[in-house]
Amino acid sequence: MPTTTMTPEEVLKYGKRVILFQKGKGRHKEEFVIQNNRIFQQTFLFMGDRKHIIKTNPVEIMDIYNQIERVYSQQRKGVMIARRSGNYESNRKRLLPLRKTGKGMGEVIHSAQLAKAAYQLMAEENQPEAVKRRAQQRIKKTEREKAEKKEQHV
Repeated sequence: MPTTTMTPEEVLKYGKRVILFQKGKGRHKEEFVIQNNRIFQQTFLFMGDRKHIIKTNPVEIMDIYNQIERVYSQQRKGVMIARRSGNYESNRKRLLPLRKTGKGMGEVIHSAQLAKAAYQLMAEENQPEAVKRRAQQRIKKTEREKAEKKEQHV
């Protein structure tokens, strides 16, 4: 079963958009977009009636991971898949984990289950020759045990 804390690798793999905690006063929160396992800062510029998206240079995930407040999925509507509790003064000393919300995490759970199933199929113990060998060993062992019981009763 996957853990409840989202790692930086999972943010890059399953996330599409990341929101950071706001710095100082105001309502502006920095927004980052994830494309091809790279993070770009995204800003909006309004020219007339149109909204233009401006992307800046790529940023390393570890540079902003401690400041991430919310992570949104790659789905069309972008469901929030992880969040971190408030960035209060007391929490800055002891960083709270980025917790998965459970929504939109079916892909994570499904991929974990597939990996577990694939491991069981790939394990040497489940290969046909190994299975036959184990079955033969069990048959011989039960025959020996029966023979020993007969000798003890005689």
